[in-house]
Amino acid sequence: MATTTLTRWGNGQGIRLSKELISQAGLHVGDELEVHVEQGGLLVTPARKRFIGIMDYAKLFDGYDGPQPTEDGFAAAAGRERM
Repeated sequence: MATTTLTRWGNGQGIRLSKELISQAGLHVGDELEVHVEQGGLLVTPARKRFIGIMDYAKLFDGYDGPQPTEDGFAAAAGRERM
């Protein structure tokens, strides 16, 4: 738990969060955040979760119409690659 102060920031208000708190939450500078009012307080969460775990490649490439990989991992040469 940390304590901070609501301060004026331009025409709005803002809070400053410590580096340690940001790190513990797994956030990074520039992350987009969602803010919700919950039980009289503010709940701040990342707008998009970062990828953690095993990727489902079939789902990732569902609907992909580009060159298909071959058994050795490479598609046939096309366009300027043939040179």
